[in-house]
Amino acid sequence: MKLARRSRVRSILPEIPRTIDSMTPGPEQKNGLGPWPRGLPFIVVNEGCERFSYYGMKSILKVYLAAWYLEQGATHAFAQTRSTVAVHLFMMAVYATPLVGAVLADRYLGKYRTILWLSLVYCLGHAVLAICDTSLVGVYSGLALIAIGAGGIKPCVSAHLGDQFDERNWGRLEQAFQIFYFVINLGAFFSTLLIPWIKERFGWSVAFAIPGVLTACATGVFWLGRRRFVHVPPSPGGRLGLLDSLVATFAFIAGVALVLPVGPDALARVLVGSLAALAAWFTYRYRQRLEPQRGFLAVSFALVKARFLLRLSRVGALRLALRRFGRGDVEGPLAIYRIAVVFLIVSCFWALWDQYATSWLDQAQLMEAHVTLGALGSFGVLPEQIQAANPVLVMLLLPLMSRFVYPRLRRFPRLSSPLGRMTAGMWIAASSFLVVAALQWRLDAGHTVHLLWQIAPYALLTASEILVSITGLEFAYSQAPHQVKSLVMSFWLLTTAAGNLLTAWLAELLTLPLREFFLVFALLMSAAALVFGVLARRYRYRDFPQPVLATAG
Repeated sequence: MKLARRSRVRSILPEIPRTIDSMTPGPEQKNGLGPWPRGLPFIVVNEGCERFSYYGMKSILKVYLAAWYLEQGATHAFAQTRSTVAVHLFMMAVYATPLVGAVLADRYLGKYRTILWLSLVYCLGHAVLAICDTSLVGVYSGLALIAIGAGGIKPCVSAHLGDQFDERNWGRLEQAFQIFYFVINLGAFFSTLLIPWIKERFGWSVAFAIPGVLTACATGVFWLGRRRFVHVPPSPGGRLGLLDSLVATFAFIAGVALVLPVGPDALARVLVGSLAALAAWFTYRYRQRLEPQRGFLAVSFALVKARFLLRLSRVGALRLALRRFGRGDVEGPLAIYRIAVVFLIVSCFWALWDQYATSWLDQAQLMEAHVTLGALGSFGVLPEQIQAANPVLVMLLLPLMSRFVYPRLRRFPRLSSPLGRMTAGMWIAASSFLVVAALQWRLDAGHTVHLLWQIAPYALLTASEILVSITGLEFAYSQAPHQVKSLVMSFWLLTTAAGNLLTAWLAELLTLPLREFFLVFALLMSAAALVFGVLARRYRYRDFPQPVLATAG
C-alpha cells in the first residue's frame, strides 16, 4: 500500500525531480572551487563584530538580573530562577523574531536592506541597555529592541552569505560556512573574556555600552560592502510584500502571547494574542483579494483545506495544490514540511546548549576560581569568563574535525551524512550534562571543585555544537529551494527559540536542585537523540543551489 501511494505521488510530480536535478550542480561543479564572492569579507567581518556584541552582553546578563533581584530583597533561589527564566525568554525572542524578519526580507525589503535597517534598531537596544542599566524596565526595553533587531539580522545574514554562491563556486559553500562560524566564535571568545572584566572595573553601563559600539561598527562594515554583494530581490515587493510582512508580524505576536509561561498576566496575553490572530487573518484575507498569494501560507492553507475540509487523500490534496499553484510554488512548502520534524527535535539540543549562560553559570559561581601559576603568582577568574571556553574550543576543534574526523567518517555513510553527524552530536550533548551533574554531586557533598573542571563538559558541548549547529546550518540552506531560503533559515533559528522556551518552562515548573536539573536534561536529550537517529536513516536529501545572479556593482 505504501509503495502504491509513493508511486502515485511520483506520477503526479514527474517534473519536480528533473527540476531539482537541473538546479543541482554536477560532480564537477560541486567539487570545483570557483572564485570567492567579492562581498564575502564584508559579511564575515560584520558577523564577527555583531557576535562580539551579542555574546559580550549575554555573558553578564544573567549575573546582572540575579543581582538586581537580590537588591530588591528577593531570596537567592527566587533570584536565580527568575534571572534564568528571563535570560532564556530573551534568547527565545532573539531566535523567534527571525520568522518575521525572513518574511520581511523575502517578501518586501530584500535581505540587504532588512539587515541594514534593523541593525540600527539593534544599536538602539544596546544604547538603551547602557543608559538605563539601573532600571529593570529600561533593561527589558533594551533587550526587546535587541531581539527585534536580531529578527532582521539572524535569518538574513546566513542566507545572504549563501546567496553569494552559485553553480560556479558552489563547492566553496561548506568552507565558507565554516569560516563564518569560526569568526563568530572569535568574536564571542574575546567578548566573553573582556566584557565581564570591564564590568568589574568600570561598571554595568560601560560593559553594556561597548557591545553597542561594536554593533555600530558591524553596521558600518556591512554598508561598505553594498556594491559587492549579490542581491536577491524580494518577491512580490511593494504593497503586497508589505501586507505579507504585516500578516507575519501579527501571527508572530499571537504565537508569542499564547506560548509564554503562565503568569499573572496570562489573561491579558491571551487577549492580545487573540486580537493579533484576528488581525493576521483579516490582513491575509485583504491581501488575497488584491492578488492571490502563491507563497508558503497560501499553499499551506490550500493543502490543509483539501486534506481536512474537503476530506481528500494526501495524493488528492497534493494534486489539487499543483493544479492551482504550479510545481514551482508547491516545491517550497513541501521542502519545509520534509525538514520540519528534523527541526522540531533539534530544539531539544538548544534547550541544553544555551544553559552554559544560565545553569552552568550558577554552578561556576559555586566553584573555586583562583588560578596559581607558580612563580607568576595567582589570579582570580570571574565565573562569567569560563563561558569563553566554548568559542575557543570551537576554534580549536573545528579545523581538527574538518581535517581529520570528517574525512574518516566518509567510510561510514550513515554516520558521515549531515543528519548522522547531528545524531552523534546530540548523544555527546547528553553526556556533557552527565558530567556537570557529576561535578554538582561533588559540590553538594562539600568538596572543593575548581572552575577549570568545567572545561571537560564544555569540550563535550562544543563538539556537539560543531556536529549539530554547523551541520544543521548547512543542511537547512541546502535543503531549501531558493525562493524560501530565508524562511527556512528562520525556521532553523526557531529551533533555538523553542529550546530556550522549553528551558524557561522547566526552570519555572521544576524547582529542582542543580544536580537533578542537569539529569533531567540529560535524559531529555538522550530520548531526542534516539528518535532523531531513526529519522536520520529515513531522510532523503535534495540540494537547491542558488542560480547564477549578478552583483549590484
